[in-house]
Amino acid sequence: MMKKILAAAIVSAFAAPAFAATANVDVYGKLHVSVSGYNDQVATAEDLQISSNASRIGFKGAEDLGGGLSAIWQLEQTVSLDEKGGNFATRNSFVGLKGGFGTVLLGNHDTPLKRVGRKVDLFGDTIADSRNVTGITSDTRASNLVAYLSPSFGGLNFEAAYSNDLGTAANTGDRVDNSLWSASATYNNGPLYLGLGYSDGDAFDAVGIDNEYSLAAGFTMGDFKVVGQYVKNENNLADYDAWVLGGAYKMGNITLKANYMEGEVDGSTLDVNQFTVGADYSLSKRTTVYALYADGENVVFGSGVGSTDRVASGQANGDISVLSLGMIHTF
Repeated sequence: MMKKILAAAIVSAFAAPAFAATANVDVYGKLHVSVSGYNDQVATAEDLQISSNASRIGFKGAEDLGGGLSAIWQLEQTVSLDEKGGNFATRNSFVGLKGGFGTVLLGNHDTPLKRVGRKVDLFGDTIADSRNVTGITSDTRASNLVAYLSPSFGGLNFEAAYSNDLGTAANTGDRVDNSLWSASATYNNGPLYLGLGYSDGDAFDAVGIDNEYSLAAGFTMGDFKVVGQYVKNENNLADYDAWVLGGAYKMGNITLKANYMEGEVDGSTLDVNQFTVGADYSLSKRTTVYALYADGENVVFGSGVGSTDRVASGQANGDISVLSLGMIHTF
């Protein structure tokens, strides 16, 4: 009996430091499911879709190294609430150092260009996400990335990132011309937000892209907010330009919002457009329900957010519409 007690005491003694070392781990997440009814969709798509939209669970932590320096880490995984499957750490997952100089990250992370536009998407992470139209090639999460995020200078921030391989090749260490670099400058102070992003690299050259730009702006006046974004993909074959304008008005727990966007390929008649109206209702600080209606031409609903269900029009230059009801819970 004494041997068992002694063994338990020894195990506890070794376990206590291990627990203390991991006590600063934060668990967080976002659960987002919608029910959407479509009209004039492609014949292979169902009229009614239940979709998981950018749902996720994550773990993050930090260790104080002294002298104002911290080691930071994060592991984040997509959660498909309507389907099974998936790999681990598919979202922003990294290790890094943070101090007065800013933050350096190594791993899998959103490009600076992508981060510019996320602050002005009124329907972000829904079936009607603006990236259905404005999503250009480098508006993505890049693998094999090293990134620098500056401290804030009175609301002015700079970011730069480089990926030696976007992750499309096999994990063999083979030399491939699949690199990308991206940079941004943003100003976020009081009611005003401005952002400019730029991307280039060998990964672009392989598909005929010269470079990409994203310009975003937002302004809040009391309970009213206006936003806009312009993106450009300069391509050897044909440039792609897209823009979005929107507004939102908050009344207590209800937020009414609407936006319109267009995209155009030079020399093509297959232009893209999307109009969306919706309302959010906050049940608490962490739980929101919403309803939205969107109508578009040559658009693929759900493509911008990476939804588990993506639905396109049944014909070229054809309209498609959707009514979507959803619930979002964060923790």
